[in-house]
Amino acid sequence: MKIEKRTESLKAVRELNKIPGVIFGKTIEPESIQIEEKDFKEAFKEYGMTKTFEVKLGRKKHNVYIKEVQRDIINHNLFLNVKLLKVMAGDTIKASLPIKFIGKDKIEKPGVIVQILTDTVEVEYGVGKGISHIDLDISDLNIGDSVQVKDLVVPEDIEIVEDMEKSILSVSETKYIEEDETTETEEVDPMDVEVITEKEEE
Repeated sequence: MKIEKRTESLKAVRELNKIPGVIFGKTIEPESIQIEEKDFKEAFKEYGMTKTFEVKLGRKKHNVYIKEVQRDIINHNLFLNVKLLKVMAGDTIKASLPIKFIGKDKIEKPGVIVQILTDTVEVEYGVGKGISHIDLDISDLNIGDSVQVKDLVVPEDIEIVEDMEKSILSVSETKYIEEDETTETEEVDPMDVEVITEKEEE
């Protein structure tokens, strides 16, 4: 992905359909940059915020990953600012890896609910070893079942750095009450109300 040094104001950059940002790291001074919106969205879709990739700034190339993004509150697809962190071979990256739940719609039904307690897990990995997410198939779970961090399957190059007993989700039964349209609301006898009021005043 090609990035450029930013020389214009933030407003001017955005009017050019470019996204302002900064590139930084241990071996590079923080530098304001701008990226073509289309190019960044393609990179974000492919690499997410966990996988490393190469960018070109001027004549120099850098391995980076997307450290942080700022989105518009109303239009979530509009990126206002990005931060790219440069990494070197041998570096260890720590990130929150998203969990993609598969089959949730197959087990959730009236009377059964899937309670998701967390949808990310903290991991560490080397440069070039990252993945965009973790797939978790829950389609075969039943009421009373639960999933912990230790149940996640990740590549050998990825190390989970959270409590392995931490709960991710549970499947539980919930009361499902079907409304009866024929049920009529019981009317209160006005005399009953008056009697109660009199007792309270006494």
